[in-house]
Amino acid sequence: MNYSELLTNVRNYTEVTSDVLTDSVINVFLTNVENKIQKQLDLDAFRRFSTSTLIADNPFISLPDDFDFERGVQIVDGNADRTWLEQRDTTFIDEYNVDRVNNKGTPKYYANWDKDTFIVAPTPNAAFTVELWYNKTPERLGDGTGGTTTTTYLSNTAPEVLIYGTVSEAFSYLKNPTYVQLYEQRYNQAVQGLSVTQMGRKRRDEYADGVLRVPLQSADPGGR
Repeated sequence: MNYSELLTNVRNYTEVTSDVLTDSVINVFLTNVENKIQKQLDLDAFRRFSTSTLIADNPFISLPDDFDFERGVQIVDGNADRTWLEQRDTTFIDEYNVDRVNNKGTPKYYANWDKDTFIVAPTPNAAFTVELWYNKTPERLGDGTGGTTTTTYLSNTAPEVLIYGTVSEAFSYLKNPTYVQLYEQRYNQAVQGLSVTQMGRKRRDEYADGVLRVPLQSADPGGR
């Protein structure tokens, strides 16, 4: 499903024309749904890795533009040895590294400094490579404004999630609570199906975990 098809589907489901459900209005609904999915599901498509270099004598790391939240931080030393940094609160970092200028070494800890920056401690004494494991901000179908992104991972692999979620938003806008409830239920069912695949089956290994089995009811052999 592409962006244009989603607009058409929303208007077909609601039987309301573009005079009421304009592109800009539907874009708001769609953005709300994309944000909702990002908060509800941990999809592999949301995961990213970013590599940069710590600057010697500088305890701050700038975050990628599409950063949403971190999954972990590793540093790589000159021998290519990897070490996970431990997450702490900024108050811990400040107490541990009171003297940021002179307390230098291989970083052990990191914390969220602000929405664009991490701080590490101790202050790096060399230009270590740092690898950030994180989830990115939602990919916007139509760029959130009717722009050039005509398809996304979700629109290609789970279009029903976007359709039902956006239609539910549309009926809320149209003040039709009966259909809001109907399509919210369908949205939740679609999200559940996607989570079973992405966060269940996809993260299993049949060699290690065995084949998934559906439990079956069986009669009591004793006739009880």
